[in-house]
Amino acid sequence: MDGFVCSSCYTWLVPQHTDCPSCGIPVILEGDDKNVIDHLQPNCLIHRYDGSDMLEPAVIVKAGKTNMKVATKLREYAKPVTISKQKVYQFDPNVLSAIQALRNERTATINRYDIMIQTHWKKLETYQ
Repeated sequence: MDGFVCSSCYTWLVPQHTDCPSCGIPVILEGDDKNVIDHLQPNCLIHRYDGSDMLEPAVIVKAGKTNMKVATKLREYAKPVTISKQKVYQFDPNVLSAIQALRNERTATINRYDIMIQTHWKKLETYQ
């Protein structure tokens, strides 16, 4: 593990820390009193880019009236991404995996067509 996040103030910490430098609480890595976040447990899906069909798993850090602050990686807890509430969806692993599978299939098909087109281009001879 290269680091973790303080669950009190969301500061990024390296394993050498025994206390959080921001809020001063002692770091507890294990047990019932554990006070760090050491893995991302997504609770939503976000659609960040207009015109894209990509969904990303994320964790809601803070909900506002019109926007939500979300983290897609542990390091983003300290500086979460701001997303419109209209682009934040309930986490559904089945929908996410189905969309990812279709995106992978689409990429493989495009690559296959590119190879087939390239083979025809190689058959062309210059006009004499």
